[in-house]
Formats: sequence, structure tokens, C-alpha cells
Amino acid sequence: MKKKIDVTAAIIVDSDKVLAARRKPGVHLAGYWEFPGGKIKEGETPENCLIRELQEEFSITATIGPFFGESTYEYGSTIVRLMAYVVEHYTGAFKLIDHDDICWLTVEDLHTVEWAPADVPLVDLYQALIRTTRFYADNAEDYCDETIAFDMQGLYRPFQDRLPAGAHILDLGCGSGRDSRIFIEKGYSVTALDGSAEIAACAEKWIGQPVIVAPIQEIQFSHAFEGVWACASLLHCSKGQMRDVLARITQALKDRGVVYMSFKWGDRETVDEKGRYFNNYTEDSLAALLADVTDLSVIDIWSHTMPLRNTEQKWVNALARKERQPN
Repeated sequence: MKKKIDVTAAIIVDSDKVLAARRKPGVHLAGYWEFPGGKIKEGETPENCLIRELQEEFSITATIGPFFGESTYEYGSTIVRLMAYVVEHYTGAFKLIDHDDICWLTVEDLHTVEWAPADVPLVDLYQALIRTTRFYADNAEDYCDETIAFDMQGLYRPFQDRLPAGAHILDLGCGSGRDSRIFIEKGYSVTALDGSAEIAACAEKWIGQPVIVAPIQEIQFSHAFEGVWACASLLHCSKGQMRDVLARITQALKDRGVVYMSFKWGDRETVDEKGRYFNNYTEDSLAALLADVTDLSVIDIWSHTMPLRNTEQKWVNALARKERQPN
């Protein structure tokens, strides 16, 4: 039977460049580049492991942020599960202890070095997510102009029917502000949030109120909303981030609050012709994801097809409720 080990990896970004470290001669995978980290010790959390490893490997002190993603790779008789986390902040000068070189790579230069096999899927994912972010920054006005006219009336009703009058809604990933404006006109209180500053600026003009700029993966609301509307906004989160994102959404909901979410229908992760990453779900895979979220119960999961850029796009939707917790 093959040995299985859990290993951490750190995504360290500085001035829009990500750190790569080369393994020194005489160690396993010598000469390959990697996201630094190490094996999780018994009783250690992945975050604490990374704090320790970065101190031991580079003499830096790090603050570990959200989970980024994971990959699994078989090295001979060992199966490595590599779990990557974003480093929010670090202090200290890098000292090379377990590596013989480091470099800071732009997203375009990521594949100019030879990465350890287990790291390659994480490198590809990082590259795709950065390119997705850049797409919206560079095309914000065109994107908002295109999507603002989409007719979503058929999707509002199941969500609204479960909200009290005047409910407070979080429009999570509000895009152009199309849905926020509709909800405001219907008498709801709306907090709009988007991860793109450029798109948020467009939405502010459309809805006439401020839009919070923050990554969906880092929202920190607590029991604040009767409804969370996440229409085609969670589909750029990595698969590995989704359970944490859904836990954050659940935390943001009041007891008995409801969340609507939608994804492009598909059975695998994809990158489109514009360079955007999509996680994609089917009815079954979305149901399996939601089944693992504590305190969230599924009301309905369904698919529908609608026109999109001279073709048709199939979507999968879910409506779920936060169950009231006992006193």
C-alpha cells in the first residue's frame, strides 16, 4: 500500500509577483522549483505547519490567509496531497536554508522554470485566476454593458418568495449592479460587493450607492442578511475554496436566511477563450458540495438554459436555507 502524506505550500505574492523556491542538491526533487512549505506534523494545522516551515526554511514570519487549492501526485510509493494557502503578510529577509535559490515570477513567467510535478496544477490554477482578475479589470465597462440587460426575472421569484418584506440582501459579486438595482426598486435593503474595483465603480453609478470591493473568498459578515444573492459570481472561486466560501456565506446569513447561487453547467474546471477560469458544476456535484456545508439545507437544485453571445449556455442553480440553531 502506498504511503499518503499531507504537505502544505505557500502562495507568497509581492508586487504582483509570486515566489518560487528551488530545491537544493542532495534532497528529493533537487533542482525543481516549488511553492515553499512542508509536511504537516501530527496535531498540526496546515496553517501552523506553514508558519513553522517558512520560519525554518527562510527565517521569515508569515501570516497565513485563505486556502487556495490542492493537488495530489504520486511520487513512486508515496502519494502527496499538496494543500496551498495564500500568505497574507510576511516579515524578515529571506535566508536560503532548504533551497539554493528563489525568484519572483510574473504570471506570464510562471512556466519559465521547471516546477515539481505536484506543484504544476497549482501553478496553472494561480495563473488562470490572475488572468481572470485581469480580464475584468481590463474589460469592466464592456462586461457591465453586456450583462446589465440580461433578463433574470424568472430567477428572482424563488428567492424573493422566501424573503420577508424589506429584507437585507447581500448581492455577492454584484457585477454591473443589475440585480442590486432590481432588489432596491422592490423595496429591499441591499449591500453590494464585488471583487473587481473597476466593475464596482460601474455598479455604483447604476445603483446610486457604494459598492464594497473585496474578494468573495474573504467576506467576514456575521448574521447580517436575510438573503445572499450569488448569481454567476462564485464560478471563479477555485474548487478547493468553495467549502470555505459557502461556510462564509452561511455565517453571513441570519437564521432561516436563504442563498441563491448559480454556476455554468459542466463536469470539470475550464478556462474559456478569454482566459477566465470557471469551476463548473452539475446538479449532482453541486448537491454533493452543499451536502458538506454545516447548517445549510438545500431547498432546490435545478438547471436552465439561456442565450449567451449568439449561443446558449446551460446553468445550474441552487437555493438553500440556513437552519435555525438551537439556543
